Amino acid sequence: MYVAIELVDSQVKILVSEYFNTRFNIVKLHKANLSGLLNHQIINKPAALKSIQDALVETSEKLGARIEKCVLVIPPYKFKRMPLKVNVNTVDGSLRKEDISRAVNNALKINVDHDLIVVDVAIIKYTVNGIASRRFPEDEICDEVLVDIDLLLADKQTTFDYVTLLEESGIKVVDICLSSYAIAKEAALLEQGLSHNLILLNIGKEETELSLISKGKLVTTEILNEGFDALTKVLFDKYHLPETVINRLLKYNVSYKNDYLDDVIYAWKSDEKSYSLTARNISDDISSKLNSYVDKIIEMSNPIIEKGSSQFILTGEGAEMRALSDLLKEKSGVEVRTYYPDTIGIREASLSALFGAIVAYRDKVILEEIEVNCVDLLEYDSIVDRRKIDVEGDTITSRIKNLFKQYRNKEESQ
Repeated sequence: MYVAIELVDSQVKILVSEYFNTRFNIVKLHKANLSGLLNHQIINKPAALKSIQDALVETSEKLGARIEKCVLVIPPYKFKRMPLKVNVNTVDGSLRKEDISRAVNNALKINVDHDLIVVDVAIIKYTVNGIASRRFPEDEICDEVLVDIDLLLADKQTTFDYVTLLEESGIKVVDICLSSYAIAKEAALLEQGLSHNLILLNIGKEETELSLISKGKLVTTEILNEGFDALTKVLFDKYHLPETVINRLLKYNVSYKNDYLDDVIYAWKSDEKSYSLTARNISDDISSKLNSYVDKIIEMSNPIIEKGSSQFILTGEGAEMRALSDLLKEKSGVEVRTYYPDTIGIREASLSALFGAIVAYRDKVILEEIEVNCVDLLEYDSIVDRRKIDVEGDTITSRIKNLFKQYRNKEESQ
């Protein structure tokens, strides 16, 4: 059982997943409001701790077992990539997982900038007997192997603050994963980026992460302190509608090519007065802010776009807004794809980083041959067994049989 936690967009996001029969099954997802964090800084630690603890308690109660450990997703703040080539000798002339583990451990001995810390270790390729491969050539006969490794670094203070916050909330952090790297793993973007440049836009509520994936590597990540909320605020300030309504209107009703722009798409009543909105109203209201936002993205991405063979991949909260992707494609002149997870249980693009962190951690578990359960398995197994008994004792088939039995008894008594 694996648990991933992300503190982003003023929310605590908790994902519980079970690895069974070569695939992940999503067991539980919980999202709750988060107080005390602003721009990656803890501004009110007691409030942040209470938000996290409440979310953990509620998730554990719904799950039926205590959450004890987690993989923490952190923002790629001050991201830096350090490429290395590490040469290690095999123990018995045949390549084993422990040989690669030694290569990774040797790479981690490298000194990094004092304000940065290694968060993820990405194995780019293996070179054995002069042949390079991205797949691990286990049991290959050789005396030594050359491993290309990327150390992915992030801000040390931010990382320590996030980990401390989780640990003080009563949960152990078994691993850390950068959100941009997690998404790249979940969406298999590292493989897709072998032949051309991918610009990954993780459009959150409060900020946007722009990541370059090229030649199978996460090359760089920059953060734009503006996200989907910049658009929702325009409509909220003008119409004071609930956030859920505004999000829905923005994602699915803003269009510049709709033949029915003047049809009413939403109506409501306030203070005994009736109001209505058309697609044209919303498009006009956010046009200036949307154009400004897209222009900023293109300006930051231009050095990559000018090299050619590039495309945008959209994910996150704002990825579902069709008008945003259409406008970005029109202004940039490059292909724009919206990525949606196809894993059952996490169909929201905003959950890609959570699930991706679990996928990335699973790779480490296999390499290190360790087994970590993030929930109390005794409690969880007892709950599963009890539910199984309840289900088996009262199935649809048994109910139908009981109905027939009651009907037959009634007929016989007459």
